[in-house]
Amino acid sequence: MAAPVAMDVRPITTPHLDLDHLPLVDKDFQIKYTDVREFPVKLYYQYKDQHLNKADQIGLWESNLPRYQFPEVHIFPKNFHYCHTNYSPNQRAVMSPNEDVLFTITVESINEMLHLQPGQNLTPISIGNLLDQFPKLTTTRLAEIFQTFIVEEKYIPKDPPPYMWTIFSKLVLDTVSMISSVLGYTTSEYVDEIILTFMSIFTPRQPPAVMYDYAKYISDKMHEQFLRMDDEECLSILQFCTTFSYIIKLINSHLLFKNLLPEATLG
Repeated sequence: MAAPVAMDVRPITTPHLDLDHLPLVDKDFQIKYTDVREFPVKLYYQYKDQHLNKADQIGLWESNLPRYQFPEVHIFPKNFHYCHTNYSPNQRAVMSPNEDVLFTITVESINEMLHLQPGQNLTPISIGNLLDQFPKLTTTRLAEIFQTFIVEEKYIPKDPPPYMWTIFSKLVLDTVSMISSVLGYTTSEYVDEIILTFMSIFTPRQPPAVMYDYAKYISDKMHEQFLRMDDEECLSILQFCTTFSYIIKLINSHLLFKNLLPEATLG
């Protein structure tokens, strides 16, 4: 392992300590304002309010998806290099210069950070899993999805996907934004097999048919990215590090609440 380096970071505005604000990265200078239809923070509170007001049409909040989606953030190379250089694969943890565990990259740490207890019987999720499930959708189920989520009946497609996003309701577009932020997958113009498979778990006025294990996907992806990177290629591929938002939040949680490095702050 390379010699540990001290974290040379800038201060940030301290986030709200109210539990309602803890699940998401704060809407400050960290957020990267890309061309998105809706900001994740807005979607989070929109679907939380709908759930509390019993107006959630398909149980989207119950699926936990709004709680796992994070905004894309700017990359801070020094912080990422520190985590990468001091990552212990066996412990799945970022270590301090004293070789203490700063934070772990596990299902438990992701859920603890988000103050979630998602329960049992969770189903693995990935782009590959969703693609594999699409051929198993029956013609009847696809017709039900179209009737539920397409704006007008005249737009119901007869050809195979992908389909233009303009024929679908805002609910689908919001879901596309959220699932893309979790999977690191984007589809700005089309609704394809991946999105249709995901939407198939929802039926109006019923709980989601499947509860996906988002925390396992996120923690495994972070672990894999640390293992695959070396110092020479790290900077060149940071822009593709889809889990950096979660790393930022884990560091924030560590610095602000565990107080293991009181002299350091994140920027």
